[in-house]
Amino acid sequence: MSVARVQATSRGGPPAWIAATLIVAAVGVVLQAVVHGQFLIWDDDINLTANPHLRDLSAENLRWMFTDATYMRRYVPFAWLGWAVEQRVFGLSPVVAHAGNLILHAVNAVLVFFVVRRLTRAALPAGGASEDRMAWAALAAALVWALHPLRVEVVAWASGRMYAQGMAGALLGVIAYLRAAEIAPGDRGRRRWLAAALAAFAFSFLSYPVFVPVVAVLAVLDYFPLRQFEPGVALWHGARNRAVWGEKLPFLALAGSIAVVTIIARAKAQGIWAPPPTLAEFGLFERVAQAGYVWAYYVWKPLVPTGLAPVYTTLVDFDPCGSLFLASLAGVAGMTVLLGWRRKCWPAAWALWLAHLILIAPMLGVAESPHYANDRYAYFQGLLWSLAVAWLIVRTGRTALIATGVAVVALGVLSARQVLLWRDSETLFRRLYEHVGPTEYRADIAMRLGDVLRMQGRFGEAKPFFADSLRIQPNVPRAAVSHTGLARIVTAEGKAHEALEHYKEALRLDPAFSPAWAGLGELLVGAANWSEAVPVLERAVALHGSDAAVRELLGVGLMQVGRPAEAVGQFEAALRLRPKMLGTVCNLVVALSDAGRREEAVALARDVAQRAPGAAQAHYALGHALRAAGRTDEAIAALSRALELQPDHHVAREALARLRAP
Repeated sequence: MSVARVQATSRGGPPAWIAATLIVAAVGVVLQAVVHGQFLIWDDDINLTANPHLRDLSAENLRWMFTDATYMRRYVPFAWLGWAVEQRVFGLSPVVAHAGNLILHAVNAVLVFFVVRRLTRAALPAGGASEDRMAWAALAAALVWALHPLRVEVVAWASGRMYAQGMAGALLGVIAYLRAAEIAPGDRGRRRWLAAALAAFAFSFLSYPVFVPVVAVLAVLDYFPLRQFEPGVALWHGARNRAVWGEKLPFLALAGSIAVVTIIARAKAQGIWAPPPTLAEFGLFERVAQAGYVWAYYVWKPLVPTGLAPVYTTLVDFDPCGSLFLASLAGVAGMTVLLGWRRKCWPAAWALWLAHLILIAPMLGVAESPHYANDRYAYFQGLLWSLAVAWLIVRTGRTALIATGVAVVALGVLSARQVLLWRDSETLFRRLYEHVGPTEYRADIAMRLGDVLRMQGRFGEAKPFFADSLRIQPNVPRAAVSHTGLARIVTAEGKAHEALEHYKEALRLDPAFSPAWAGLGELLVGAANWSEAVPVLERAVALHGSDAAVRELLGVGLMQVGRPAEAVGQFEAALRLRPKMLGTVCNLVVALSDAGRREEAVALARDVAQRAPGAAQAHYALGHALRAAGRTDEAIAALSRALELQPDHHVAREALARLRAP
């Protein structure tokens, strides 16, 4: 049996720790620049920097992590939990986030080494190759995987963590499953390793469900190289075969449950996520052509890892009858027929091809239009190419090993350059702006680039990109972003009327675009038009309640129109989102005083003044609270202290004058 063969050849070879050290060192040298990267306005804002559910590990946030599947249309509780724990321990830091990705990628590369070595050993007949050669082949294969430019996106993009984390669990699951295959059926040790594999896969799938198809790949491994199915018997017959399938039931149950949740979440997309296209919008043949292209793309792209970009627009608007798509379909179908026909002669090639079809299945975009063939989709599938490299080295020897070494150096150089593309949002979007060409997708990139430049205060540079975006797509909901960006720029230039027109146009295009409501509210506040500002800010909060700044501004507006009790609620909500903000706490003190909750206001104000003894606004808030509570002498002392700290605090000076007036 294969079990005995594997065990008999498992001795010898160079120490694994040497291979692991070399892999980690290579990853660190080539990809170390990722730690200097920033958070990107490329889903990092949605997933990390502006995600209110990761601020702390409260019961409410933990409940959200393990019950929500709509925020990103995926059920990823362990990904959320990992980020939340990281923020709890280290704070929200791009250095920590990227270092975590780098470490996880290095760990995955080491795990790839062990997976490749075990699978190569299992695939070869007894004595087919020396242990030394298989170990070196696995090391070379792991370096090809780790340093390939298609891996850069996952490592250099903070939001790519879920792929790295999910793959770590999947690789551990595969290793445990391979270890179980070395033990005779019915043995308690085999059951323990299968349980360990199930736990690892659960961690993987709950980190990111794109790894669910790995369960189907286990059946491919049973066919080859593990050869667990009974030879000469149909896969569904025979006691041995039924036992193999029986062991899969827990894995299938786990994968099926996660898949169902994922499908439901996708079908119920809401908010910023569009619902799946209907067949009328995206026909069946178009979906088949897209799938054929994606399957083919991840066969040839790893061989030509140049011209890489964060996104590719080939599938944004395509002709399914075009030569590229027909050739892709023909190639995939032809390869499937050929390898299926020759499967007994080429079992390794057939197994690799089946695994490729299975692992890419979630990335086919059959429920997406437009769809994008991103680099990160090859993160696990790239393991198959590494297995092919290892097989080639084992079969042909030193020449292939030397050639692979040269290829690893070249791949490392390309990856080191590719990392620089992801260092900040401006660099990323400028590269994309050039890459996508004069297509409609360029409008989105121009808008994003304009917004990045605006937030940096580079208004003159931002304006042309907003204008270009509006020129390409003037009447789509996304154009609201460009109008809002232009509105904020002209507001800073003192052109309030022009800003008002941009906000009106933004809200006409997208009435649910909360930043436009918030910006319009700020514009009205700046004009002291409180009666109009309050309902506008209330609309902004209703659409996006996790913006602490807008909630605070609404609280100020409510105070101005004589609604202090409601203002208290807004200031408290702002503090839950952005704790310990001194200005917000002081505003809350004033609102509590004006709402008649004077003792609460005094107690809170004393605490604030003690924690920030050098802050004039804290002493002003204390003076306001004491004055409202009728403690005139104490109020005078607090206001006097505020003026000592900040002589130009006009509000404190006026309040003090009123208290001292006869």
